[in-house]
Amino acid sequence: MPSTSHAILTDPEFLVPPVPDHDGSSPDGVAWLRSCVARFSSGADHRRRRALAVAELAPIAPESLRLRAAERGDGPVEVLTEALGLSADVADDVAVVAKSYQPHTAITEEADRAVARLVEACGGVADEATANRIGLLVQACDATKALVANTVAGRTGPPVPLTRRVAPDGTLVEVSLTQVPFGIGPHACPGRAHALALAAGLVDARTR
Repeated sequence: MPSTSHAILTDPEFLVPPVPDHDGSSPDGVAWLRSCVARFSSGADHRRRRALAVAELAPIAPESLRLRAAERGDGPVEVLTEALGLSADVADDVAVVAKSYQPHTAITEEADRAVARLVEACGGVADEATANRIGLLVQACDATKALVANTVAGRTGPPVPLTRRVAPDGTLVEVSLTQVPFGIGPHACPGRAHALALAAGLVDARTR
């Protein structure tokens, strides 16, 4: 059963499950993406990569996302991609990658190909900035859809039910996010305001 101790999320001794370093031999696949995003890194790497994600979101006013989502009424990724200056056509590839994004899920060839196309859509440079831009889209995909579904159905559960940490003794610990749906501590969601705005706009579009 997942732990309900949120102190784990602020304890520097409990780290996110590490992913293998990537040798760069195929810098356009899911393994490369995992190895370069803030979500699966710790320490200085995490701080540097998180800053890249925050910088991507900084120019985007959450209210503008709410209004655009309410007007368009389509998926959260389509709205966010356009706000980031990308084509909404990449949403299908984002959805494919989302299924292989977490370290405990299998990487498919389809997901690797989708990452390659997303790198090209972001300018063709497979660096940390590109990886964390893609990471924002992937993390906005299923989680924001779940947030919308919960809101429409009147459910109060978090869009992502749990997260994982590795204890100092190497034990994998699952932590419930029921009381902190966007996390707390260094890995708290940097796009909380944007996700809530997107969800609010999409709920408005569905219920008006």
